[in-house]
Amino acid sequence: MCGFVVVLNRAAGCDPCEAIEHRGPDSCGHLDLSGANWHASLHFRRLAIVDVGPRSDQPFGTADRGVLVYNGELYNAPELREILRSRGVRFTTDGDTEILHELLLQPDAFALLDHVDGMFAFTQVLPNGHVRYGRDRLGIKPLYIASDTSSRIVALSSEIAPLRSIGLLDEVDPVAVAQGAMFLWTPPPRTGWRGVQAAPAGTVHSLRSPAYGQPRPLWIAGLPEPAADIASAVRESVERQVRADVPVGLLLSGGLDSTWLGVELSRIGFSGPVLTARDCAPHRGSAEPFEHDAPYAERAARHLGMTLHWVDLDVDVLQQIPELVQAMELPFGDPAAIALMRLACAAKREATVLLSGLGVEELFLGYERYQAVRLLQRIPESGRRRLGRASLRPVSPRFRERADKFRRMCALSPRDWTWAGQAYFTAAEWRDLAPKVELDDVTAAHHAVGDPLLAAGASPLRAVAECDRKLFLPGLNLLYGDRASMRASVELRVPFLGEPVVATALATRPEDQLRLGNGKARFRSAARAAGVPDFVARRSKTGFGAPVRSLLREHGARLWPHVRRSGLFDELFDRSVADRFVSEHVQGERERGLAVFGLFCAAVWWEQNAGGDGQVAAALRDYRPVASS
Repeated sequence: MCGFVVVLNRAAGCDPCEAIEHRGPDSCGHLDLSGANWHASLHFRRLAIVDVGPRSDQPFGTADRGVLVYNGELYNAPELREILRSRGVRFTTDGDTEILHELLLQPDAFALLDHVDGMFAFTQVLPNGHVRYGRDRLGIKPLYIASDTSSRIVALSSEIAPLRSIGLLDEVDPVAVAQGAMFLWTPPPRTGWRGVQAAPAGTVHSLRSPAYGQPRPLWIAGLPEPAADIASAVRESVERQVRADVPVGLLLSGGLDSTWLGVELSRIGFSGPVLTARDCAPHRGSAEPFEHDAPYAERAARHLGMTLHWVDLDVDVLQQIPELVQAMELPFGDPAAIALMRLACAAKREATVLLSGLGVEELFLGYERYQAVRLLQRIPESGRRRLGRASLRPVSPRFRERADKFRRMCALSPRDWTWAGQAYFTAAEWRDLAPKVELDDVTAAHHAVGDPLLAAGASPLRAVAECDRKLFLPGLNLLYGDRASMRASVELRVPFLGEPVVATALATRPEDQLRLGNGKARFRSAARAAGVPDFVARRSKTGFGAPVRSLLREHGARLWPHVRRSGLFDELFDRSVADRFVSEHVQGERERGLAVFGLFCAAVWWEQNAGGDGQVAAALRDYRPVASS
């Protein structure tokens, strides 16, 4: 797990990898390559996981055959090594960097890539100056592309900070900032800056020297053969991903996904550390739609015969907003990232690799919005509208947010379900809040994925599931999984996103993955059969329990005057409309906690990246909660 920067046809002017030392504290490397009319400068930071000695350091290769910089892990490296050896390749290392480099130099490289099980982002410079770059199927590992005004690519980087350090960040992208407030994450390929995009997942592209202009596609990930069943796919994926030359740990929440990882790890004699977050602050009020993980994790650990390492989460998430915004880089506002940052920092003392259950909800349809879509797609439009009106009756504060989203979806067409289940504002509210940013622009990425499927006759549920896999998963969960772990110099592995599991999930109709009242029903049944205890299998999806809603209800009134000073409300959002939304939440008129949290994060992002004096961030860092009377 590493980080790299490749700069094309221009001088970096500094070491761009200083900004991402956290991605690779074990070693660094630099190499300049050039020809008659082209130049490439490669910079690399290494977090050594496999073949930890210097022979696997990067940049890897030679000027006469090509040079690779690469971030990730190939989990089926032994099998790939044997394929290449059978073709006469002689290896000088035991690492997967050399395997990927040699694979990419094969005449049928892109057919071989279809057999790779791993997470990766790479850039390879060939002897003639041509450049290849690519990412794994789901975009687990990040890769960003900076282009100049003539659309020529000038740099590729694992994070955005190095692009800033070499002066490649241009104008802020207001649509991306607006998306960060609407969804709490930024749908790819937008990043927050007009001249920087996320490289497309599941592809390899080629750039021809010397211009490095329009990328040419070389590979689009094909669908591998699914395993016989989910259980065998999970078992194979876990066995592959637990391999490392450094200590490996498990993140255990006591939920279905992480407990199944624990079951499979116990089966193979795993003895690494097991970490669990424990919220030391009392939950404030009844509006929080979650329950504590700790009792479930403790019971699951006893069942598995594992010893827990507790990580206490007693931080105020409002105070952590400036750190969250800086670490995530893109416009972002999901407080779950704060918990993972704390877990990764604690894990660093015990393990360099962490296994996480991330990704199951998107592959096997575990979120409540999937059940809503499955229900609504069976009902004609008139019936949906009646159902929406019927759901106006009062509900418990704990379920208000869910009820609001369901009513919103009832009033919209299936074309808009792809984004409505993730949005924190209605279309009418958005017109008032952001008159300068059209809703069609904010939702364009969702429509680009969903509309062609619907036009071809796919069900709305499939369109929603595809949007989540191609946008929500890389734009939210995989983004914060990478940033939060790598900030602590820890590699996060996600066995449920290994190729055997992905292939098995995608081979099944979305409608067959769940039942009403039972998200990811097929996955849950397989987990029970594999040995996950019933008290875990019956547990409903809960998510990270940061008391954002309660904290904002208690402290939002005194923090908001500082936050609303941000230039965001001069340039993009209507300050008086934002005032109303904050007041509604603080006064308890509506449940708007995450929407308000998103506005707080957007204001800090704007201050950090579009100009400001730092007063908003300072007010959040410095405030001290006052106990309510």
